[in-house]
Amino acid sequence: MRCLRFANTVMAGLGLLIAAAWPLAPAWAAFDTEVLSAVEPDKPLPDVHLGVTFDRRMKRALIQREWVEDGMPIDQRELVFVETEQRLLFDLRLGLFRDLEFHAQAPLILNDDSEIRFDFDNGVDGFSTIFGSDNADVPGSEFQYPLTEVPSSRRRAGFGDMTFGLSWSPVVDTKDPSFPTVTLRADVVTPTGNVRDPTDQRALAGAAGSGDVGRGQLVFDLSVAISKRMGSSAPYLDPYLVFGGRIPIAMGEQRDRGMEPPVSGRIKLGTAAVLAEKKRGSRYAVDVAFGLRYIASGRTYSELSDYLPNFDQTRVPDNPVYADYDDPNNYASQLDGARCGILDGIPCGELNQVEQHLMMTGSLVLHLQPSRWIRFRLGADASFTTPHILTGERVGEDTDASTAAGLSCGPTPCVGRINIANSRGEDERSRFFDPRYDTVGRRLRAQQILTLRLFATTFFTF
Repeated sequence: MRCLRFANTVMAGLGLLIAAAWPLAPAWAAFDTEVLSAVEPDKPLPDVHLGVTFDRRMKRALIQREWVEDGMPIDQRELVFVETEQRLLFDLRLGLFRDLEFHAQAPLILNDDSEIRFDFDNGVDGFSTIFGSDNADVPGSEFQYPLTEVPSSRRRAGFGDMTFGLSWSPVVDTKDPSFPTVTLRADVVTPTGNVRDPTDQRALAGAAGSGDVGRGQLVFDLSVAISKRMGSSAPYLDPYLVFGGRIPIAMGEQRDRGMEPPVSGRIKLGTAAVLAEKKRGSRYAVDVAFGLRYIASGRTYSELSDYLPNFDQTRVPDNPVYADYDDPNNYASQLDGARCGILDGIPCGELNQVEQHLMMTGSLVLHLQPSRWIRFRLGADASFTTPHILTGERVGEDTDASTAAGLSCGPTPCVGRINIANSRGEDERSRFFDPRYDTVGRRLRAQQILTLRLFATTFFTF
């Protein structure tokens, strides 16, 4: 009898443990508002999700150049830029308290390959203003000096920047149907990866190894998401809306390099069409969404940051001419054995002042969850980015106070001009400005920018 009572006690305890670990009514929500939980009446143990995502992104852009020919402004078609990135994303999600989740993500970049080539469909190679034609190389000119070798390519790979964050849902519609689910999310992207250097010779085609992929930034990412399921049983719709923004801060060597990363804001509107859902854990849904992201102007990586030389106009006593571009001492980066365009001893690579632009994205995602222990997400999205200037660096900044009005700085007035030596003897010119491609009428622009992304995710729940 004692053994029987002990066995009954053990079975009852196991039953309570199973019930705690396998709630009868999972608090499902749209993926963008879903938060893991713990310390609930029917969930004393925390939810734990482990996931891995394979992500492939393909980007293509046409590079044009502002140009003046025979006194007439034209947009000169120049290059085609192509980039392919493949990565694995490792995710950890952990319920900490009631609808409060900690999450972390570690990216492993398998390859990030890019290349530039002439826009052969329009016969550009014969009259390019960049490389390989008489139009690109005019001795004695102020602007026409070969910029970079075409075609050219780069390869990068490695461990990227990790993300850590918290998500909290103060209200959840499955607990109180009179309210929508509201999720507040705060993430920090940390500079854990080796910092990407545009001049890194390991990234060159045929070089041993590959360039690094870390951004060298501390990024604060804040967002608010709202969703509301429109039914108590499948099939039903679960529309959602997300607002968010990112504030990046350049760290260490990136700050020294002159990086001023742009802030960005986003909005995403979508709906999950839940086709089947069972209390014991299975769920099948289709998610369709449209997103809009605004990226402000900033000095950062661009499609051409791996391919343009880093000329420093502050090393030249006056307005640069052809001979100044031919002197390696006038460049910020110098390296024996490197070559950018026709210039020996100078590696390609610099940050660019990229103009503000918009990115519009449409996505389709399949959500397959055969049991509460495992789920799959398969998706694709396509993004179109508005045309924007890639090389818009300002020539400098007039830092003279109004009290210097009437004073002369050499042959020009101090106030209202950018001078080699202002009223305090300071050089007001920007060390990042290259007259060849930052001057209005010579700038490089990206357009017809299309990005396609495919991904597959597996989540395991414990």
